[in-house]
Amino acid sequence: MYKIGQLAKEAGISIRTLRYYDEMGILTPSFVSDAGYRYYNEDDIMKLHHITTLKQLGFTLGQIRNVLEAEAGGSHAEKWTHAIRMQLDLLQDEKHRLELLERRLLTTLRTIELRGDVPVEELVLFIQMLHSREADSAAKSVQRNNRIRQFAPDELPIIEKLPKMDEDDPRSDEWIGLLRDIHQHLEEPPDSPASRQLAQRLLTIGEGWFDGREDVLEKYWEWIRPEAGESEKVLGLDEDTVNYIDRIVDEYLRHEQAQQTDKTKGRDRNE
Repeated sequence: MYKIGQLAKEAGISIRTLRYYDEMGILTPSFVSDAGYRYYNEDDIMKLHHITTLKQLGFTLGQIRNVLEAEAGGSHAEKWTHAIRMQLDLLQDEKHRLELLERRLLTTLRTIELRGDVPVEELVLFIQMLHSREADSAAKSVQRNNRIRQFAPDELPIIEKLPKMDEDDPRSDEWIGLLRDIHQHLEEPPDSPASRQLAQRLLTIGEGWFDGREDVLEKYWEWIRPEAGESEKVLGLDEDTVNYIDRIVDEYLRHEQAQQTDKTKGRDRNE
């Protein structure tokens, strides 16, 4: 048995809090001496553990009281098992909620980094997403099914490991930086030094991310290309940006091929 002061000290909870729990009827000491001293047994300590965990998960004291009343009865071991399983389930829910919030915050952050501001419609969408876990799960399921229909079994692993804007992946930061530079040069001629440098960066990233599978890269590029007048399918890749990328990459490859041809002709003449 623990006196109220001893339990408060060892559990890191104030005596005042324990007394308040008693007044609320959620943690009543098992024994009160004639002198008014409160004593707590193992069941009480288990209940305090349960209360503390539920409070950390955001439960109000009224909600906690309802939970404890629903758990009344059963053996000591059954109470412990039920309490711990419930806490684990709640922790899993909280973990999923925090992971979802992290992904949405990362997406919003990268939108700001790419565009330099956040339109009001983006803020409204973010607020809507915070209240719609089911919609987020359904959207991811649809995206996954679309990928399965579009890509062959040997191509899917490459597509699945591409960086996602809602994940903490350094490659996403690299891609946002490149897209930001591209957006600043959309009016550049495709054969300008700046455009050639951007094309080289694009090809280097494509080579690495797609494991050298140019066929998969081309297939993916066509999949995410917006139709005329259609909004972007991937953050930052609107119709103008995609068209500019096409022009600078085509020009870069044409230039590289011409240089390679000139070198070959030069070697032939020397021989």
